[in-house]
Amino acid sequence: MTRKAVIGMVRAAALAGAFFLAGGAIPMIGGILMMLAPAPIIVYAVGHPSPNFRATIAILLATAFVAILAGPFAGLGYLVSFGLGTGIVCYMLERRSSFEMITAVGAGAMVAASVVAALAVMGGPDALIKTVHDELAQGMARGQEFYKLLGTQSTMPADTQASIISFTMRLSPAFALLVAASSLLLNLRVFWRWAGPQRLTYSLFGDLSRWSAKEWLVWLLLASGFGMFIPVPAVSDIALNGFICIAALYFCQGLAIVGFYFQSLAVPSIVRGIIYFVVFAQPFVAALVCIAGVFDMWIDFRRLKPPSPEANNLGDFF
Repeated sequence: MTRKAVIGMVRAAALAGAFFLAGGAIPMIGGILMMLAPAPIIVYAVGHPSPNFRATIAILLATAFVAILAGPFAGLGYLVSFGLGTGIVCYMLERRSSFEMITAVGAGAMVAASVVAALAVMGGPDALIKTVHDELAQGMARGQEFYKLLGTQSTMPADTQASIISFTMRLSPAFALLVAASSLLLNLRVFWRWAGPQRLTYSLFGDLSRWSAKEWLVWLLLASGFGMFIPVPAVSDIALNGFICIAALYFCQGLAIVGFYFQSLAVPSIVRGIIYFVVFAQPFVAALVCIAGVFDMWIDFRRLKPPSPEANNLGDFF
């Protein structure tokens, strides 16, 4: 390995570690920087000689940097989450995997490894559940203190706080998967913008306005939807989390439909930004976009499917 490659490796590892640590050091914007932790190593390794070796050594260096600056538990946290996700992304990009497969495998591995590591460190599921509960309670307390500083003196009743915390804990697996998937998608997009077309021998994203979820996913959506009514708490919680994750995919398909018509109608960028802001800010509008994504399988809003022979024969008959 050349001197330039070694310097680039150290720089990429240092940036990855700094982005990861920014999540706990910088309010608000730190979370976005943390989600970008895989990007420096991906840009450094993919498309170069010995990419998997480069990525592995850079991930270990970043783990060491985080452990030195924030302690061994923080280093372990980076390794089993963003470090593991970074390695999976680099490996699968070299194998010409689709961005959907990279995101699904990477997010699943990140969440699974993080849970296993947390169980090992905490000493069991009960301790982990208590820790998560306490963190959520402290977060709500800090939020109320922040609103008091702004002059809002309204206090949430204790039973309401308990209900919100309980519901959030029920949805924590889905939230963790969605955050991990969003992080990997963001990093894949950054890599593609930065160096993807020059480094990869295939088109990673293609035309996203024509993207569609796999048709068989609708059966999982229906099964998880009915599963939420099963009177067994563990089963209904699993079904609820699965429903949210699959609904998120159809929400993305709905966004692709919106983007398709933006392109077709040549909608100005400022109008697109306003509409996207409304979609993400208003739950009702977001639900409509998700429903459009689900029914796109039958209605085909973008007319992407070839006309069926039965439809042509029926048209000839009339």
